Amino acid sequence: MKTMSATFAAHLAGDVSSLATCWKIIRTDGVRYHFTDHDQDISFDGDLYKAQAGYERSAISSDSSMSVDNLDVSGVFDSQDIREEDLRAGLFDGAEVFVFLVNWADLSMGQIALRRGWFGEVTLKENGVFLTELRGMTQALSKTIGGLFTPECRADFGDTKCKVDLEPPEILRDTAYSVGDLVRVRTSGEQVTFSLPIVNGDFEADGLQDASTFTPTGWSRLSGQWDTHDASNGALPLYSGSAYLEGGSTASGEVTQTVDLVPTIDEAKIDALAYELDVSIARGNSYDSDMGRVVVELLDASDQLVSTILDTGFEVILPTGSWELRQALAVTIPATARKIKVSLLHQRGAGTQSNAAFDALSILARDMTEGLSSSADFENRVYRCVTAGVTATTQPAFDIIVGTQTTDGTAIFEAEEAWFRGGEILSLSDARQVNISLADPRADNSWFAGGLLVWESGSNKGRASEVKSFDPVTGDLSFFIPQPFMPEIGDRFRMAPGCDKRFATCRDKFANVLNFRGEPYLPGQDELMRYPDAK
Repeated sequence: MKTMSATFAAHLAGDVSSLATCWKIIRTDGVRYHFTDHDQDISFDGDLYKAQAGYERSAISSDSSMSVDNLDVSGVFDSQDIREEDLRAGLFDGAEVFVFLVNWADLSMGQIALRRGWFGEVTLKENGVFLTELRGMTQALSKTIGGLFTPECRADFGDTKCKVDLEPPEILRDTAYSVGDLVRVRTSGEQVTFSLPIVNGDFEADGLQDASTFTPTGWSRLSGQWDTHDASNGALPLYSGSAYLEGGSTASGEVTQTVDLVPTIDEAKIDALAYELDVSIARGNSYDSDMGRVVVELLDASDQLVSTILDTGFEVILPTGSWELRQALAVTIPATARKIKVSLLHQRGAGTQSNAAFDALSILARDMTEGLSSSADFENRVYRCVTAGVTATTQPAFDIIVGTQTTDGTAIFEAEEAWFRGGEILSLSDARQVNISLADPRADNSWFAGGLLVWESGSNKGRASEVKSFDPVTGDLSFFIPQPFMPEIGDRFRMAPGCDKRFATCRDKFANVLNFRGEPYLPGQDELMRYPDAK
C-alpha cells in the first residue's frame, strides 16, 4: 500500500490527473542529480528536478513476495548532467535512487513513493545510449553476509582490514604527531586553498581587556564575561602574538562567530563535495579547575544545522601553563552547507575567574578538484614519525634518502619507500599494452602483478585499473581489460604492488602478517576425508 496525503488520494480518484515522475539519484561519492519526466522543471522539497527527455524506464511493478524488484532504465548522454566520461568511470554504479510521483499542478499534495533502490552496473552502447537497472531494496537480502574461513586473506590490499597505508595523509604544519604516524611530504606543486575570513581569530584586535561588557571584535557574546590577557596572567604563556582570549569572572560564558562559505568558495562545488576543511584552534589553562569547550558547526543558508565537525566537550588542558591544538582535519564540506559557526565556551570550576583560554583560530578550505597532487610531488617517499613532537610553522627540507631522518619542529621523521610509485607512458600498442617509465628498487616481474594503477592525467584521469603484468627491465605493462579511453604518451599515473592474498606474500613482501585475514593452516578437503592409518 502506498502512503499519500488525503488531497493526493482525492486527486487520483478524480477524472483528470496531473502527475509527474521525479528521480533523485545520489552517487556513491555524494554527488546528487534530480530529474523529472515533466515538460518543465519542478522545484520540490528544496531540490530542482530538471525536465529531462533523455531517459525512459520500464513499468514499475511490485508484489508481496521477497523477490528482487528490478526496473530497467535507459537514456542518452547529456553533456551537462549525465556524461559519458562519468558513466565509463563507473561513477553511477551503485548510486542510490528514489523514484516518486508528484502533482505538478499542486506540489503541496506531497509525494507518492514508487521505488527506492540502487543502480546496477551501467552498460554503454556505441550509439550513445546507456542501460542500467534499478535494483530494489530486497536486493540487499541476496548478499552474502559474513566471512568464510579461507587459507587466503579476505582483506583487500590497503583497506581498513589490511591496514597497509597506501596513501598516508599529507603532513600538516603546527601539528602534533606520535611515534609510528605515517605522512607524505610534498616537495613540489601546491593545492588550491582558501582561508575563510574569520574576524579576529587571533584575538589581537582589542589589546588587553577585562571589562564586564567586553565583546571581542568580530564575535557575538551570548553570555558571561570574557577577557583578553597576555603572558602576565597566571602561569599561561602566550601561544602567539600579544594576547589570547580567556573566560571572565562569571560562572560560564559563550561567544560565537558565523562565517559565510560563499563567495570565498564556490557554491556549486560545495554541493559536488569538492572541498575539505581544516579547522584549528589553540586551547590552554592558566589554572586547573576551569573548563573550556570548542564547537564548530556547518549550517545551511537558513542557519539550520547540517553537521557538527568538532566538539571538544568541556575540558581542562593539563598541565596548566601549556597549550594544545584542537583540530578537525580533512573534513568534507557536505552538500547544502553555506556557513560555518564557531562557538567558544568557558565554565568556572573554582575561584572568581574562569581561566579557560583560546587562541589562533584558523579555518582553511581546500579544493580537491584543483591543483591535486600527483605522486611526483612526493618523490615516491613516505615518512614515519620516530620521535613524537609538533611540526614547525614552516616546512623544512626533507631528506628523501631511505633511512635518513629529518627534524621538523620537535618531531623527527624517517624516510621510507612509498607503496604507490609514480610513472609515465612512454609508448603504447593499444588500450591494453603500454610501455612505461617507473622505478622501484623492490620490483621484480611479479611485484606489480595484480596491482592497481590510478591515472593522474589524460583522458582516463581518476580511473583505476588492475595490472596484469609489468616487466621492470623493459617497462612493458599490460592490463586485464582495455582502458576506457586510449592512453597517450606522457600520461602520468601511480601504481601500487599486487597482493595474491597468500600468507607468505603478506609476511615476506609487505611485513604485515599481524593483519593477515586468512587461515593459512586450515586443513583442506583432502585432509578432512582421510581416515586413520591411510597410506
